[in-house]
Amino acid sequence: MMIYQYHFDFKDEKVLQSDPQKNIRGTIPVIEDASMVLSETFQLSYPWVPASDREIRYLSNLPFSKENHDISWAMEIRDVLTLFWSKEGGEIRYKKGINYSAERLQFWLYHTFFPVMLELRGIYNILHVGSVEIVGKPVLFSAYSFGGKSTMTDYFIQRGHTMLSDDALGIEKIGTQYHAIPSYPFHRPYRKPEELGYPVANFATEPKPLHAVYLLEKSDPDATVEIVELKGIEKFKAFHYSTFIDLDFMKRERFEFFTEMAKSVRVYKIHVPWNLKRLEEVYQAILVHNDV
Repeated sequence: MMIYQYHFDFKDEKVLQSDPQKNIRGTIPVIEDASMVLSETFQLSYPWVPASDREIRYLSNLPFSKENHDISWAMEIRDVLTLFWSKEGGEIRYKKGINYSAERLQFWLYHTFFPVMLELRGIYNILHVGSVEIVGKPVLFSAYSFGGKSTMTDYFIQRGHTMLSDDALGIEKIGTQYHAIPSYPFHRPYRKPEELGYPVANFATEPKPLHAVYLLEKSDPDATVEIVELKGIEKFKAFHYSTFIDLDFMKRERFEFFTEMAKSVRVYKIHVPWNLKRLEEVYQAILVHNDV
């Protein structure tokens, strides 16, 4: 299984093991470490914050900063597990909590810990978006909270479109182009805490240049389906409000990255009537907009 172009080698959870695919960027061992003592390993702990119906916090020995991105650090999910990235060993270790399960290890690793790690190490920028292919080209669905991006992504998947992302997508600048990096092959049409969802067979296996971004705007049930191209600061906002996780020290870098990206990628706002019976109309409007 390929996760953001990487393969995970679960040393202690046989149920999670899978064969590596072709063209991976690397393999990362995932190892249980029952002897880990947080107070001895890390000197700094950050405040608890809510995430997926749990509380999480970050721990490290050096403050996270622009100069200290690629450091050893940990994420503690209260009463579930602690995940620890060892910079020196190039591996992820974990310690079980009272509510641990293999499924929760997989969820927190794929959904939260690894995307954060990719951003901290400067490998990808992560956007909180759904993404599918339309005639082989990646398009992104961005929306404010409960704005319909999961529903829209699901609608396209059910109609045979290749999925790149259910919830979070990697972005990498290669030359002058911004490439969409497929995340993980699971989909949750309706959000359930600590569940990745069902496996998706039609999942992208390689990065492709990003084609367009659609910012979904909830409209009245009887509103007209309308697509308008965004310009200037409105384009940037579509990216800014889709950042994956709020890390204060990375705000400036993200601002600079997405400001440049906004100059190269077309961004559209689509007025989506808040009426499930009209999703086919919205779907067809997007296809026509992409000359399908």
